[in-house]
Amino acid sequence: MTPAPTTDFGGQPGAAPTGVADPTTTTGRPAGPRPRRHGPRSAASWSRRRIGLNLLAVVVAIVVWHVAALAKNNALVFPTPVESARALVELVQDADSRSEVLITLWRVVVGFALGSTLGIAIASLLGSSRVAADALEPVVHFLRSITPVAWIVPATIWFGVGDASMRFIVIYATVFPVILNTLTGMTQAARNKTRMARVFGAGRLRTYRSVVIPSAVPYVLTGMRLALGYSFMSVIGAEMVAGSDGIGYLIYDARLFFDTPTMFAGILLIGAAGLAFDRVFVLATARIFRRFYCGQVAR
Repeated sequence: MTPAPTTDFGGQPGAAPTGVADPTTTTGRPAGPRPRRHGPRSAASWSRRRIGLNLLAVVVAIVVWHVAALAKNNALVFPTPVESARALVELVQDADSRSEVLITLWRVVVGFALGSTLGIAIASLLGSSRVAADALEPVVHFLRSITPVAWIVPATIWFGVGDASMRFIVIYATVFPVILNTLTGMTQAARNKTRMARVFGAGRLRTYRSVVIPSAVPYVLTGMRLALGYSFMSVIGAEMVAGSDGIGYLIYDARLFFDTPTMFAGILLIGAAGLAFDRVFVLATARIFRRFYCGQVAR
C-alpha cells in the first residue's frame, strides 16, 4: 500500500513546504542561475584575464619599488628597478655569473629530488606501521622545528665546504614538508573505499596500494610544491654562510663591495628561477597526475 502524503509543513498534501520556492519554473527548467559553460572560449577568456591580472600586479610592484627607491634617494642602499635590471642584464651576460646560477639550480634539483624521495619513504613507513609511527613521530616533529640554517656549520664540518654540505641542507629543508603532507594524505582515504576493498578480497598490501596511496597523491604533490620553495630558501642561506659559489655566494660577495644593484639582481634572479620551477612543477603534475585530483584544478 502506498503511504499517504504527509503534511509536516502545514500545507496541502504533496505541496512544497511553506517559504520554500518551487524548484521548477513554468517552462519546466530548474530555477536559479544557469550553470556556467566552460567551453574553449570561456577558458581562453579566463586565461587572458589571469595573465592580465598577473602583469598588472607586476607593474604595481615595480611602481611601488621605484617610488620607495626615489624616496630613499640613495642608490647604494636601495637601488631603483632600472638600476637593478641593468645589473641583472650584466649578470646574465657574464659567463662566470651564469655558471654560478647553474650551480645553485643543480643543487636545488638534486636536493629536492633526494629529499622528496626520502620524505615519501619515511611517511610510507610511519603510515603503514603503528609501532614506527609511535616511535619516530616525536623525532620527526623535533627535527622539523630546527631551522636548516642551524645545520649549516655542522654540515660544513661533516661534509666540507662544497656541494655535499649544500645538498644536505636542501634535503633537510625538503624532507619534512613531504613527510607531513604525505601522512595527512594517507589518513584521508575514505573508510568506505577501504572497507569495500576488503569486502572484495583485497589484502592489506593491495588496499594500501590501490586505495590509500591514490588518495594521498594530491597531498604528496602539495608537500613537494612547498618543499620546492624551501629548497630555494635553504640553498641561498647555505651559500651565503658557508658557500664558495652559487647565487647566494654571489649576493654575499656583492655585499662586500657594496654593489647593491648586483645584490638585488641576484635576488630577482633567484625569485624568477623559483617561480619558473614552481610553474613547471604545477603544469607537469597537473598533466601527469590529473586522474588523482578528482576535478580539482591546480593553481
